[in-house]
Amino acid sequence: MRNVTQKNLLILVVAICVFLINQLPFLTDMRPVMYDEAWYGNTAYNFAIGNGFLNTAVGTRGNSNFIFPLIAGISMHLFGYNLLSIRLAAVFCGILTILFIWLALRQLKVSSKAYCITFAFFLSIALYNTIYRFGRPECAALMNLAGGIWMYLRYRETHSWLDMMGLSCFTYLATCAHPYALLFFALLGIYLLWDTLHQREWKRLLQLSVLLVAAIAALASIMWVSAKYNIAEENYINERFSPKNIALALPSYLESAFLSKHTIYTLPLLVVLIAVAWKDKVNRELAIIGLIYFCIFPFLFSTDLAMVGLGIDYVALLATILLALLGDKIGYKKWTVSLFAAYCFLNMMLSYYYNYAVKYEKANTVLTHDLQTIIPKNVKVFGSIRQWPIVMQTEYQSDHTCFEVLPQTEYDYIIYNSHDALIYSPYQTILPIDTLRMELVYERETKQYGLIKVYHNKHNKSH
Repeated sequence: MRNVTQKNLLILVVAICVFLINQLPFLTDMRPVMYDEAWYGNTAYNFAIGNGFLNTAVGTRGNSNFIFPLIAGISMHLFGYNLLSIRLAAVFCGILTILFIWLALRQLKVSSKAYCITFAFFLSIALYNTIYRFGRPECAALMNLAGGIWMYLRYRETHSWLDMMGLSCFTYLATCAHPYALLFFALLGIYLLWDTLHQREWKRLLQLSVLLVAAIAALASIMWVSAKYNIAEENYINERFSPKNIALALPSYLESAFLSKHTIYTLPLLVVLIAVAWKDKVNRELAIIGLIYFCIFPFLFSTDLAMVGLGIDYVALLATILLALLGDKIGYKKWTVSLFAAYCFLNMMLSYYYNYAVKYEKANTVLTHDLQTIIPKNVKVFGSIRQWPIVMQTEYQSDHTCFEVLPQTEYDYIIYNSHDALIYSPYQTILPIDTLRMELVYERETKQYGLIKVYHNKHNKSH
């Protein structure tokens, strides 16, 4: 037994090492800045400098889901005010996710081979490669979801107050990271309530009330942060939880799951859930909960079409953990192991190709060096939200700024991004550039952002 424990611990260490080898090299430059990455990063920066969960680059949102900005703000204290700190926070969430998956597998009492296939899958597919590289809230939400699954498995076995407190804590943290996670914990709570009533273990009803309180407290915290720090008024819950857009959301969701690049892992993971629900009577409820989540998600969170496809991430994490059970159930024949290894290898090679051959460019590092040399701190800047991390210590208004509450000002510098200038209308409020007032001081062509130009206000001699 001791040898098995040591072997499984070695698998954990190897998994974390491979994960870091995949994620850390060229972390700043591997991908261009995502829009939401800068959005949440700005909240993290304001938290780090003592402004609370304020968003100054946009004026609203990106702060209600405050768990990742909190983690990224701490990372900035440790590693500086830069894009690398934001992305290191995502990598940190990935490390903890791996740890929680390992703990969940230990609770499931699967074989060492099952540990290997779960982590081989986790480390190879592009889904996790992307989630734990970008500074977006999904990395924190999935981290806490993995912790919640581990605590649920413990509570299911012990029915102890300690494990229920652990499950409730992860419910709170996952929901505050992103409310999409709350649906999963709500389904867990419904099952636990049914099981309590079925088993007539009435004392567990009091324990379940703690889980309910945690969920309510999470929603209250999200709304409080939104009300306190958003410059513009918004009804955050209605913007995420609303069935009014189902006719458009459902096709978008199904296309993301079955007719996109995500299909390469979505279909196998759904097969895993169906197979576990059919084969494994002990853990059947988890697989069924995953399938229910997958089916009802687009009906409950249909408001934001750009976000509806992200509901698949939560199902994928659960299925990744349950993959270990399926491996032990069907056995490890040479042909199945070889096929699975080839699948993982192909996925990893595709990720490497996409990262290094398609997306990689040393643009963020070069632009940060060049623009910080040109643009001083604390000056007024307008530009694409994706360029905010490059000059984050300025008074930055972006192409996503709510101008109805943050009126246009006299900018000291304008950062022009040819990709985003064609997409976002706020650019039209400052374009064309007034050459009598603004002079071109920097220009560079990039693959990730198109043409970058920097204009300086000639009338402002102090900068």
